[in-house]
Amino acid sequence: MKSPLQSTADDAIPAAWLPIALAGLCATLIGLGIGRFAYVPLLPLLIDAHWTTVSGAAQIAAANLVGYLIGSASAHRIALWRGAGPAIRGAMLAVLLSLVACSVNFGVLWLWAWRMTAGVAGGMLMILAAPFLMRQIAPASRGKAIGVVFSGIGMGIVFSGLAVPAVGGANLGAAWLILAGFMLPALIFAWPKFDSPPVVDTAPAVPQPLWPRGALLALLCAYVLDAIGYLPHTVFWVEYLVHDLGKPLAVGGAFWAVFGAGAAVGPLLSGAAADRFGFRKTLVACFVCKALAVTLPLWSTSMPALFVSSFAVGALTPGMVAVASGRAVELGGVAAHQRNWAMMTFLYALVQAVAGYAMAAVYSATHSFTLLFSVAGAVLLLAAIIAGVQRPSFARRSPHS
Repeated sequence: MKSPLQSTADDAIPAAWLPIALAGLCATLIGLGIGRFAYVPLLPLLIDAHWTTVSGAAQIAAANLVGYLIGSASAHRIALWRGAGPAIRGAMLAVLLSLVACSVNFGVLWLWAWRMTAGVAGGMLMILAAPFLMRQIAPASRGKAIGVVFSGIGMGIVFSGLAVPAVGGANLGAAWLILAGFMLPALIFAWPKFDSPPVVDTAPAVPQPLWPRGALLALLCAYVLDAIGYLPHTVFWVEYLVHDLGKPLAVGGAFWAVFGAGAAVGPLLSGAAADRFGFRKTLVACFVCKALAVTLPLWSTSMPALFVSSFAVGALTPGMVAVASGRAVELGGVAAHQRNWAMMTFLYALVQAVAGYAMAAVYSATHSFTLLFSVAGAVLLLAAIIAGVQRPSFARRSPHS
């Protein structure tokens, strides 16, 4: 039975949680939807416009992964030093600056450096934005709120999938500037929200060892495997469609927009499912479905199959992030969320960077995607098994754990 104080807080949330969640949506749109994933439809354009070679374009993509690793490694310490709000604001500005800088072709090293800058900012936004905002939202509303936060990734993908092919074929520099213009209103809206927040959840922090145990350790291991499983679609998908299957660039961009449409609704659906079925069961189901969707092109390259693969992997990319973040709150508590989420995101970024360079090397050497899709599907199935661990962690028990 709820206490009167808890009932009052929960009843007040439906009118208050949405603006807070929309600020998080803007942060993920900027850092991931545009700063990270808008490069996917740009990659074949960079090659076709002779801004770089196939190998150079792949290395520029990997630079963003390296930056993401640096950002995720430093975000928690920077937040403790300067405050999470200023760090989030600085990261959003860094993404905007990187897009403007990339609109001018000063060579591969220039593009590599600025894509790495965008990666650093994206890593910081991924770690800091959700924990900053979740402290302001009551537990009963966190599933749907965190779904809204991570749906911003998909919205950025949809825009880039439609705008980049339409503009970039004629003027590649203009495509970068249009992306910058699209994210500017989101930055303006989110800016005042990342100030010192009132805290709704005031539960004391649970003492924690240096390294997680039990179910939280299982969550960590499963989550970092997703860093391998999602890479073929989020780095090479448009390249695969255009240069491997011979689809027109407009079709490649359209399928990337389909991926983004899935990414926009995926966190909303997975967040609602987590509220109903529990975060653990939802997470396992997400891993299994994602493994099937990633490997679907191995069985069929028909347009319907490619559509399903695009939409489903899109939905389950930020959808998985939302559920994993919520599961971390469930197991470790909101007071420890930034620390635990920073650890998970850093290790995710580390595995992602290593796997990204490995996949870039494999693709540069073979120009074949069969091995990439096969490995991705296998690790996602392994992650589903690991995510099913129910043994309690060192932190608070949950009815769904």
